Amino acid sequence: LSSMILYVDETENEEYFIVTGLLVESEKTINDAYYSFKKRVKRYKISSKQKGVLFTEFKSTFIDHQFQSVKRKMMEVVKTTDGSVIYSAYFKKTKHINQSLKEIVYIRLLKNIVLSIKNPIDIVFDEFKNLSFEYNIIGSVGILSNVLSIKSADSQLIPGLQFADNLCSVIRMYLSKDDSNNYFDIIKDIVIQSKIEQ
Repeated sequence: LSSMILYVDETENEEYFIVTGLLVESEKTINDAYYSFKKRVKRYKISSKQKGVLFTEFKSTFIDHQFQSVKRKMMEVVKTTDGSVIYSAYFKKTKHINQSLKEIVYIRLLKNIVLSIKNPIDIVFDEFKNLSFEYNIIGSVGILSNVLSIKSADSQLIPGLQFADNLCSVIRMYLSKDDSNNYFDIIKDIVIQSKIEQ
């Protein structure tokens, strides 16, 4: 089996804590897709100020409800990568979960995703600015037999993480029945649910 790369991000709302991975053949696959996506978005009628913010980082919090056409285009481009979107979710018992539980849940959900993948993988996850937590993730997930390498990275610099961030928000909206723009429908054929935990 050839090695693949998994880009990982997480999101939460009052109901769910969700970890989502975008699994693709290579970094080149993602970079090519990102280049094609940006080229198309450049043509959209968006003010230069907003383009400045958008093109620094395509954050889901910014584009989900303001720039539906941009979000839709991103989902269409993700679909062309021949990748898979794999998510694992935790159904929260209370609206707020504390940091230590959050860390336990994140690692558990990421393990669910990794264990559902047969290929050897390199993992890149969105950094937390919390070194002890990141070491914990790397130590806990890095020992799984199919993990070749695992590291954190800055999403502004890594297109795969920007895609993962936006996929996270689509999964969140879908699970919470809040996907009024039907973004999930665009990608549903490549989505794999690895587990929903209580």
